[in-house]
Amino acid sequence: MSAGLSQLSACFAFRTSPHYADPGKPEFAVALSSMEAAFASGIALLRIPLRSIEVPFEQTSLPGYYLEIDARPRPTLVMVGGGDTFREDSFYFAGFPGWKRDYNVLMVDLPGQGKTPGRGLYFSGDAELSISASLDWLDANAVSKPEQVAIYGVSGGGYLTARAVASEPRIKAWVASTPIFDIARVFQLEFRSALQTPSWLLKLLAHLGGRLNTGLAMNLKKYGWQFGAADFASAAKAVVAQAPPVDVNAIALPSLFLVGESEAEELKRQSRELYRVLRARGIDAEIREFSGADGADAHCQVNNLRLAHAVIFDWLDRVFDRGPAISRLDPRLLC
Repeated sequence: MSAGLSQLSACFAFRTSPHYADPGKPEFAVALSSMEAAFASGIALLRIPLRSIEVPFEQTSLPGYYLEIDARPRPTLVMVGGGDTFREDSFYFAGFPGWKRDYNVLMVDLPGQGKTPGRGLYFSGDAELSISASLDWLDANAVSKPEQVAIYGVSGGGYLTARAVASEPRIKAWVASTPIFDIARVFQLEFRSALQTPSWLLKLLAHLGGRLNTGLAMNLKKYGWQFGAADFASAAKAVVAQAPPVDVNAIALPSLFLVGESEAEELKRQSRELYRVLRARGIDAEIREFSGADGADAHCQVNNLRLAHAVIFDWLDRVFDRGPAISRLDPRLLC
């Protein structure tokens, strides 16, 4: 147990490196390989039934993990990260807690996430296509084909999953922290200066700032890489111009929205508005707003994931009409 947890700790120490490495340089690939190797070692030592997978998509594939406990039918949770996540992060957002609560979990890096930009796959406004491809993989490869499928999106994944639940009938429940139905509006408000500053001046400021803060420069370069753009400013402008809003009237499934007190005001507004719209239509929707007193008020509840997991899986157990919660390991050993 201790050796496995130590390897997972090493994985997330290596996990920091890609944010400060140029994705076009060998150091970036080395950092990813070190992270993946430590993760694989930790999973093997803990004897968790997780396998590395590749989901066919376009002319290449999407890397992922599938945690299938055994051949017995049980609900499956599809985990979708945001702009900063790797599929290894999804294991802590949903894989580990799902395993403890007797759920199978599918974790796939969609276009733009993880190392997919290196395969020519970038963030786009049609995430429902890659999510449907992931469900196709699940239908074809799960030992027991799941009839109860939920999807959970965090951060930018709140928009990616919103697109999916508006069009994919195989998804029966939706969890989002936070849901986003108008990503262009979020970018307009959160990156106002980048959108209003002339590109030549922004590039100059980025160059000068990068000389003083190389970490920030690498972060911005990585974001540009994820969007297939020359720089982050170009990517932000493309999102505002091209990312379509989600048809909220097409969403008609049980939904749980998590909102931290410290979230951006526009994210809070969209979460509350979508909750009101669904409730007005008679949809089974809930919203949980976390305050500082909960210790879960940060973005995606990263400062208290245990509480978020309890709320999520208790809700899913209700929606899927499951029995008492099952705990597989001593929760004191797990984060």
